[in-house]
Formats: sequence, C-alpha cells, structure tokens
Amino acid sequence: MAVASGLLTGRHGRAGASWRLAGSGDAGNPSGYHRRAMSDQLSLRLEPGLPNPPTTLRPMLARPLPEPFDSADHLFEPAWGGRRALAIIGPADVPGAGDVSFRDERGDELPLIPPELAGLGVRVAARSAVLDGELVVVDGIGRADPVELARRLAGEAGRPVAFLAFDLLHLDGRPFISQPLERRRDQLRRVLRPGDEVLAVPAIPGEGRALFAAVAAQGLAGILARQRSSPYLPGVRSRLWRFVAVGGRAAAEAGGALEVDATADAIAAESAGEAAGAAPVLALIRRLPLGLDEPVGG
Repeated sequence: MAVASGLLTGRHGRAGASWRLAGSGDAGNPSGYHRRAMSDQLSLRLEPGLPNPPTTLRPMLARPLPEPFDSADHLFEPAWGGRRALAIIGPADVPGAGDVSFRDERGDELPLIPPELAGLGVRVAARSAVLDGELVVVDGIGRADPVELARRLAGEAGRPVAFLAFDLLHLDGRPFISQPLERRRDQLRRVLRPGDEVLAVPAIPGEGRALFAAVAAQGLAGILARQRSSPYLPGVRSRLWRFVAVGGRAAAEAGGALEVDATADAIAAESAGEAAGAAPVLALIRRLPLGLDEPVGG
C-alpha cells in the first residue's frame, strides 16, 4: 500500500512517546514507494514524554491514640493542625518549572491558591511530583492560626500561607507509595528546596513522649507517629499511622519550662516582625527535641 502523503504521525498522550512513519520517496517516484530496504522507509522516533502526576490520590489518614508512646519502629513528627493537602506539581519540560495544584482529604482540588504558593514548583527538583503535607498560617511563634488560614484560602489578604511537607508519593512518573516511609522521607529531603513558603517537617525516631511534651508546651496540635517501614495507603485510615492530639491528660502533664521559652520567643518574634511564611515554623522546630539532623531551612 502506497503512503499518499509520505508522512504519518501520531502522539500517545503527554506521558507517552510520539511515532512517525516516513516513506516519502523521491521526485522520480511520485507514488512514494521506494525499492530500498524497509528500514529506510520506516523510522520510529521516540521522544521522552512528560511525566503526568496522578490526580486521583487521596491522603492516607492516621488513627487517633490517647497517649504518646516510645517506639524504635516509629518516626515521630510534630503536627500543626493545619489543612491537610496533597501538592501536585507539574508536569514540566524541566525540573522546577511545574505548575502546582492542591487537593484536600476528599480528593477535591482547592479552588484558590494563595499567590505565595503558586510558584511552589520551583522548590521541587523534579519535572513532576506529589507531596503530602499541611497548609498552615502561623502566628509570630509558629503556632497554627486556622481562622487566618480559612480567610487566605477564601481569597482574602493576610499573613502568608506555608506548606509543611512530610511525605512524597510520586516523582517524575514513578510512584513511591509502595516504598517504606523512611525511603520516601529521604527522597523528599533530596528533592525539596526549603524556602519561605515550604519546608520539610523533620522527624525524630523512637522518642514519642519527649516530642509530645515539647509539642504540647509550644502550643501545637499534636504528634504523628508513623511506622518506619509503612507503605502509603491512599485514602485509608490505618493503624500504621497514629495521631496523638494535645489537649488531654498527657498534654497537661507535659507543660512546664518550655512555656516560658515560648513566651519569650513570642515577644521577640513580634517585636522583630517575624511572622512571614515558614520562618516562625522553622524557629519553633528548632525549639523541639528533634536533633535537626534533617535540613528544614534554606
């Protein structure tokens, strides 16, 4: 069968490859048929496709636990009690150039993105990625302000919103949900470039009670205890993750000297005008017994 036009092209989506059938012949052979080898008539041109991050994932959820605990099998992280969200970045032609969108616990896309988070892709060294974390607006000492967050997500002006990332689900077309938590967190630290609008939440292994005491004294929502070997189960509330909320008997017993430090820091922060983005969050993290082995600030 002759190839009438001499060129047949097709494209399989953004994440696929493009192909082309070339058999144009020459001026002396207007039919397009050529007597040379078939390999001269057919050429397959493969182009690297843009990685499409999934948009149907939902956050994995923790089961509540009334008391903090210590465990060598768990990583313990401070939790601010902001709005849980998946940050979906890309795809883009080059790392750091991807657009960003956010999806909530139900998988619904947030209709408005605060301007300070619209360029979040530049902070991720990847063509596409899906990060799990929470959106927060904080006061001068790094405590969550849910009222201000609601105002900002409704499109009103106010203090900046920050994204506190603690997990990585997808990277450059590769899913990470079957990988253990420790590996996902390690990869998150490698690709995330912290800044005023985003940082990676650090974790401490084993010492859940000590972290809970410090978190309670600093006025945060609680701690998240996650099994180090746990996979990511989208949309599932699992015992692999436990959330211990501040406010019960354990929180009352945790109060003490750290409250004095927090008050002093609040006065200093307010007098210095330090209430922009993730800076107060980073300052609060440095007051927690986390060791700071992980880079959380720029």
